[in-house]
Amino acid sequence: MITELSKQTRLIRWSNLHSTILLAVCTAILLLSWPIELLLGSAASSFAWFVVRGQGNWPSIAQFGPANAVTLFRLLLIFSLATFTHRPDLIILLALLVLCLDGVDGWLARKFDCASEFGEYFDKETDAFFMLVLCWLIALDQRLGLWILLPGLMRYVFVCFLMIAKPPTYKEQQTTTGKVVFVVTILALISCFTDYPAIYRPLALAITLLLSYSFIASIRLIYRPARDDA
Repeated sequence: MITELSKQTRLIRWSNLHSTILLAVCTAILLLSWPIELLLGSAASSFAWFVVRGQGNWPSIAQFGPANAVTLFRLLLIFSLATFTHRPDLIILLALLVLCLDGVDGWLARKFDCASEFGEYFDKETDAFFMLVLCWLIALDQRLGLWILLPGLMRYVFVCFLMIAKPPTYKEQQTTTGKVVFVVTILALISCFTDYPAIYRPLALAITLLLSYSFIASIRLIYRPARDDA
């Protein structure tokens, strides 16, 4: 029987590998002008491995669970966003649908008592990929400069930092504040597909600065106990 500790270890290892792959692919796209399809294919392969090979981490061995099913549907919608690069109106509608469904999976997990470590990782990695895809679509459509990729890449940089730096015991926690920041960020990114640059440019810059501050603050919080003890 797989212990809870070994399950969590396997999920963390996948998250680390997933973040490393996507960060490396994004770097290659930027430096070598490779097509965005490479990112989509890499992410699809990584998520497929996570879902299929992670069966032992499901709420129950034989049940994927309604909450994870909604998350999977959200993920498929996110991949479909890239097919509407010349239809910003459809991107806005699909992105809003993905954002609305983000609250449904959590509600289903609580209602049917099927919350799990697997579902937690699945949800937050889907959220991170959602943000990354929106940022790439904005950059490719030249609505903003390449700096808009920073919000989408920040979480992957953070995960890779934790993997390399090996700070004191740390586990990402999904908090209400974090969810609010995520929703505000996504709404700001969605606004970038409208025809009002005078509105979405300052919004996009504001959320980029906000997430940069959050990134730095998170690192400080991780190491503060160690400095206080010293």
